[in-house]
Amino acid sequence: MTKKSILVCVKKDIVHPISWALREFEKQISVRYLDTTKQLGMVLGDVENCCAVILDSVIGDESTIDFLKEIKNDKPSLKILFIASSGTAKEEIVGLIQSKILSGVLVRPFTAEQISDYIYKLCSFQKPSEVPWYMQTGLKP
Repeated sequence: MTKKSILVCVKKDIVHPISWALREFEKQISVRYLDTTKQLGMVLGDVENCCAVILDSVIGDESTIDFLKEIKNDKPSLKILFIASSGTAKEEIVGLIQSKILSGVLVRPFTAEQISDYIYKLCSFQKPSEVPWYMQTGLKP
């Protein structure tokens, strides 16, 4: 089975939580972390079997909204999980969802389980009935 690729371009403060959440999929996906939208744009053309992109709303000091629109025009089938910070306007997010640019939106702060749920959806993986040990909180609903 060929591994699906996921490209992650987020601020450094959330790289660790995202990588922790993606551990569950290490046999099914290969993950590549990028620091800038410029790097992401260059890599997107070279990556085969790209399942999804996880993109932060702000990289460095620049908004990624215009970049999102560009990559979606170039690769319409690409699935994008958008990590929205508190500075991102609600109207912008709603507009991106309505124009079907985004496949999902997570608002900071988020949990590893929320990332995991989106990866199951975006990559069309079958979700197991048992929660992995490293995501269990011990709290019962």
